[in-house]
Amino acid sequence: MIVDFGFSSALANYRLLSNTITPRPIAWVSSINSNGVVNLAPFSFFGVVNSTPPIFSLCFSLKSDGTPKDTLQNLRDTKRVSVSLVMVDWLEKVEQSASEIEPNRSEASAFGIELESVDCAYPPLPKGVKVAYFCDLREILNLSVANTTALIEAKKCFVDDEIYKDDLRFLPPHLGRVGKYYLQAKEVIDPKIKE
Repeated sequence: MIVDFGFSSALANYRLLSNTITPRPIAWVSSINSNGVVNLAPFSFFGVVNSTPPIFSLCFSLKSDGTPKDTLQNLRDTKRVSVSLVMVDWLEKVEQSASEIEPNRSEASAFGIELESVDCAYPPLPKGVKVAYFCDLREILNLSVANTTALIEAKKCFVDDEIYKDDLRFLPPHLGRVGKYYLQAKEVIDPKIKE
């Protein structure tokens, strides 16, 4: 089977990409709207596109009602987001925060996710996160009517003192093992693996 992307639907494209380009890291992105409400949303279409300076891509589809995602609107307005990397312990809360709720209601308060301010110039992080990046908007690419990609530049990186090493050779527990579909596949292979 060959799928010609020139003739396939947006949904078909999304499903092919999301089910074949795996595992992908999940970015748990916090942003603040113009009323000071913290938005917290997971993104599996997230990746590193440059190392010096550190630049990430965040890909946005539209909400179910056809409007832009709150994170994208907040990024346009404030030019800043915080990107936390997801660990296994957070999976339930991450899934909950993917729910569409009204723009002036915080997912953190809706789902009991405690936040902490690590750098007052950037949106707060879920308390207990081990690694996060504080990012400024670099560019928004309107690649199609249905999708927008933001390039964000990491200005600072937070690494919890519990795992940080001066030689930078560390692998946070469970980090890098949380990605779209990765856990499901591991559990099929070995149901005892619940890391």
